[in-house]
Order: sequence, then C-alpha cells, then structure tokens
Amino acid sequence: MKWKTKWVLAILFAIGVFTYAKLEETGIASQPITQYVTTGKDFIVMKKWVSSILGDPNEDKIVVSASPEEEMPFASYESMQPYKDGVIVSYMNAMPITAQGDGLVVFTGSTRQSGKTVTVLYDDGDEVTYGFVGSFKKLPYSTVKKGDTLALMNEEAIYLKVKREGIVLEASVLATYFSDVKE
Repeated sequence: MKWKTKWVLAILFAIGVFTYAKLEETGIASQPITQYVTTGKDFIVMKKWVSSILGDPNEDKIVVSASPEEEMPFASYESMQPYKDGVIVSYMNAMPITAQGDGLVVFTGSTRQSGKTVTVLYDDGDEVTYGFVGSFKKLPYSTVKKGDTLALMNEEAIYLKVKREGIVLEASVLATYFSDVKE
C-alpha cells in the first residue's frame, strides 16, 4: 500500500475509535471501548495491530551496507548526577537524542522539573524521559524506530528518567541501563 492510503486508513481508524468512545459515553453504544484504549501500552498494541493489517513499512526500503559498529550515544558520558527521579548526564558535545528502539512518543512539552522534555514509550515497555532538550524533532503520538532523532540537545547536558513496569529506576541503575541499551 502507498503511504497516503496507510495514513487515510489510520486516520479513519482513529476517528472510528473516538466516535465509538463518544457513543459509549452518551449511552448509545453498549459495548465498552474505553476500557481497552486508556494507556500508552494500549496505543502500542493498536499500532502493532494496524501495522500488521497495513503491511510491512520496510517493504519500500533499500538495504545498504554500513559499518556494523553502532554508536551508543548515552553510554559514553562525562558525569552523571542524581536529580529528582532521574539523572543529569553531561557530555563533551551536544548531540542528537535518538530512539533506542521502536516505540511511541507519548509527550513533548515543557515541565518544571526538566524543561523541554520528550517521553517515549518503547515497545519493550520501558518509558524513557529525555529532558532539557533544545528542540523537538517528533510530535506526540508519533511512532519512532530505533535510531530516529527525537530531539536535539541545546547544551552538553540532558535529564534522563526511566520507568520500567510503572516503577522509576533508581539513579544508580541508570548508568548500567544506558550502557546496555538494546542492540
């Protein structure tokens, strides 16, 4: 399928879900849908289901050869200090913030705790928040693939927080977490 057709079908599906939820709210529809579509994980499941219907998005890609060594940007940092529920990590140079796996951007905006912030819910269930970013490259509820640029760092420091199964990982664990980023 062409990408335009896929977008039209995805938009129609979303409109259908929201319309049915409104009908449920008014009492016209008796089968509940809102109990199934309430969390970010539900959106991931729906994304996978719609992707399986629409076909493989990698069909149109051309395979090229490249260096098999993959750079792990968050693994080599200058310093890491605990801050709120996460850590502030400093680097030698500002760099792009890339997705560490396939997932869904669930938040882009500003918070008091971490300034300009991007939060991604990865398909493996981890929710990673990147704060103190300079500029956003993805909008909320955009799907991302491993290596996609989420944001650009403005300074040589970034705020990182990881939730796994709803529990925030401790700062002492984050150094290991980012050095073992999914390959």
